[in-house]
Amino acid sequence: MMRFTLRWVRMNLPLFARLPLVTWALALPFAIGCSHARPQAAAVPQAPPFEFIGEWGVRGTDPGQLADPVGPAVDAAGRVYFVDRASALVQKFEASGVPLLSFEDSMVRHASAVAVDSGGGIYVADASAGQIRVYFPEGDPIRVIRVAPQRNFAGPFTFTVAADGALFVPDPAGGRVQVLGRLGRIERVWRVPPDAAGKLAMPVAAVAGPDGLVYVADAGADRIVKFTRGGGQAGSWDDSAGSPAPLLDLAVSSKYVFALRGASPRIVVWTLDGQRVLSDNLDGRLDSPERVGGSFALGPGGELVVLDPAVPRVLRFRVNF
Repeated sequence: MMRFTLRWVRMNLPLFARLPLVTWALALPFAIGCSHARPQAAAVPQAPPFEFIGEWGVRGTDPGQLADPVGPAVDAAGRVYFVDRASALVQKFEASGVPLLSFEDSMVRHASAVAVDSGGGIYVADASAGQIRVYFPEGDPIRVIRVAPQRNFAGPFTFTVAADGALFVPDPAGGRVQVLGRLGRIERVWRVPPDAAGKLAMPVAAVAGPDGLVYVADAGADRIVKFTRGGGQAGSWDDSAGSPAPLLDLAVSSKYVFALRGASPRIVVWTLDGQRVLSDNLDGRLDSPERVGGSFALGPGGELVVLDPAVPRVLRFRVNF
């Protein structure tokens, strides 16, 4: 009975299992060798946090050229805006640098900053004169908004227009942020308090974030302060100890806060609650013996647009985090 059972099992095994033992012994080294000969997958190189994708800019004072630019601002379609003080031109470009619009206004020769609203309206601030000139998307003037003048201030200046049309404008001399309605009337003024060491605030940037909060770059105390839309302080942080560098510009995405610091320029990134993510010098592309500051903006598709005013040129980076 046992002999019959073994014979039945052997007859019903697959063909490869019925091979003689010596055949398996000869085949085993070949199988092992083949397993070792399999090619290993190549390691995929990791993209840098800010991946350089190109640059553009032609020096000059004609339409489509840059001589003494202020900006950039980026709209919802990724188009880039500058004001050129040398030519008194307000200009709009495709992200790749193709000129789209130029119009002249002699009143923008002392411009400090440019912003754009959700409908493509263009806002040009002259901080020294205390005014913001507003234009339709094709360049026709709409109105002039009055804000606190900065008579003796020559540092960076960044203001924003929120999705609902509200403007948030820093007042460095007064240590305040001015909140204006969509028609340009001042509705509230927030005083930025001194820091824990008693340093007086000098807000140079006020940026409305997608989270409904407003982020302020305080150059006096070298920190970031955030406020609710009602003016309540929602937090602050400063991580520049040991490597102080001036705050030049500020931008906010749905997840991160970005700041440009000089004089050896670098982009510093934090989470929205102030946890540092990284500090990157953009592969040294902004290093120059003629360093005169810099500014940047975030595009809607995860692109960083950086102005290098010393050349002048526009650098483009893809944000990979």
